Amino acid sequence: MAALLAGCGGPSAQYVTNSADKTYLKVPNTWRQIDPGQFTQALGSPPAKSSADGTWIVGYDAGESPALQHMFDADVASPVVLVSVDGVPAKTRGQISLDLVRDFRFPVSDSARQGSMLGGSASRLSDFQLLLDEVLTPGHGVRGVHTVFGYRVDGGPPQVFDQIGYINDDASKVYVAIARCSLDCFQKRQSEIEGVVNSFTVREDSP
Repeated sequence: MAALLAGCGGPSAQYVTNSADKTYLKVPNTWRQIDPGQFTQALGSPPAKSSADGTWIVGYDAGESPALQHMFDADVASPVVLVSVDGVPAKTRGQISLDLVRDFRFPVSDSARQGSMLGGSASRLSDFQLLLDEVLTPGHGVRGVHTVFGYRVDGGPPQVFDQIGYINDDASKVYVAIARCSLDCFQKRQSEIEGVVNSFTVREDSP
């Protein structure tokens, strides 16, 4: 599902490559891949080989026992990152916006947070803080948004989420990389986490 290549980063880095969707991410070698079977259980089917077949998704965890659940637990003491590419059906592409990208994993926009509260689906999340929100225009056939935000999950200690998401020019794909850990962890390992998230690269218009 992912090609791990040792390159210019040397042995300290591993490269996660989705060649079909022209998507790349770099993570430290000390972070270990989450068992794809955990995604199969969560999705109800194995992760796709590319967005043309469904959801392509892979995760890495700096903890001793890599787990998909760490993205959603009340307290996560070590960084975890998920990167995904989802195909968008033609009939819904007109609804794709940067707010949808912001809200892809957790409610971030005002409307999504208000809707979640009204629907009761955000009861696990409290004390939202928006720490960064910037629109990204890297070219290469995509545009996106970088958000850093905080939540308490199930009343636990503050958690920090660092997310970059893109949509391509015809809104046929959504690309998202999101990392999280506790506030204490984020403060200690901020440069490491930011290095992973900021390495997320999509070159939709490349050959």
